[in-house]
Amino acid sequence: MSFRRLRTVVSHFRAFLLLLAAGCSVAVCHAQDVGEYHHDVTFKEWNMSVFAHTNGIGAGFRHGRTPDMYNKHFWEVDFMINKHFKSIRSVNTFFYDVRPLRYGQLCSLFFLQGGYGYQRTLHLKPYWGGVQVNYLLSGGAALAIGIPNYVEVLDYNSGFSRIVKYDPSQHNLNNIIGGAGMFAGIGQTFVRPGFYLKTGLSFDFAKSDFRLRAIETGLQLQIVFPFVQQMAFNKAKPFYLTGYLAFNFGRKKGRY
Repeated sequence: MSFRRLRTVVSHFRAFLLLLAAGCSVAVCHAQDVGEYHHDVTFKEWNMSVFAHTNGIGAGFRHGRTPDMYNKHFWEVDFMINKHFKSIRSVNTFFYDVRPLRYGQLCSLFFLQGGYGYQRTLHLKPYWGGVQVNYLLSGGAALAIGIPNYVEVLDYNSGFSRIVKYDPSQHNLNNIIGGAGMFAGIGQTFVRPGFYLKTGLSFDFAKSDFRLRAIETGLQLQIVFPFVQQMAFNKAKPFYLTGYLAFNFGRKKGRY
């Protein structure tokens, strides 16, 4: 992704956040005309999340404290699958009953990240119900976990097939029979350390103040060192910028 494209994506997302904030302001004014806010007091909360992002899927966990109804401080852990946009699952039709493969993929890539975050409530739910709108920002340490890709190739000298680590300089469509499965290369798993940043908006629609049911959307960025080359004949990516959409569900602890 070029710097110009990155700048365009960030500017569009900022405009999206400003538009949502303006809508929230109108909603706040309307709610104040209808009636007063009333909320039970909560001081801790935790939730699970499942999400899809522009390069794959993932799941996460958060645990936080709420010193007041407008602020939340939390710790989070996320695990996600990252697929290269050029990675396409296919089957070699010249052979029968073979595993599918992603031709050109050097490794399967995953991210494990954990850090600290802050959430600010932009719009509280009125007494009659509705949606609570929150802005959040988080960041911390990230690990890129790569599992090298293995393939089944035909040895023309012996006439038998064998499982080998994929080497784009030696293996091509003329001798690759199929994939070998992701776990074939698990013994050569490598790790790259780095960091991540995440920002977004969440919309909590739970009917009870002691439950959390929210849709969350935003952007996240991972940078790891050294860079990981996921696809053959493509440069290693210096960073991973993705949009995400998550469903969060959990509990809040407080006084009834």
